[in-house]
Amino acid sequence: MNRVLRFTTEAKQQLEQLEKDPALAGELKQVRKALGLLAANLRHSGLQTHEFNSLSTKTFKVFEAYAQNNTPGAYRVFWHYGPDEGSGNKRVAVITIIAITPHP
Repeated sequence: MNRVLRFTTEAKQQLEQLEKDPALAGELKQVRKALGLLAANLRHSGLQTHEFNSLSTKTFKVFEAYAQNNTPGAYRVFWHYGPDEGSGNKRVAVITIIAITPHP
């Protein structure tokens, strides 16, 4: 099931910063690949998607997906489900991207 990706203002700014810095072209490519995988298959093994408990609330769960692994400062994508759009038979599944950041 393909999902629509929505970006918070913070996530949009973080992606734009990656796009502006030629030194981060490799990281940008990997982040874009991770975003594509999130839209197509949340359970793709390369994403290593899991709940990020310290950001989750009673209202919604926040998840972390890997854009990189085994790299100092590896990029991560933080996201949550919804809010879905449409009604009835025309429902569109949405994933909201909260942040795109390097791992400390």
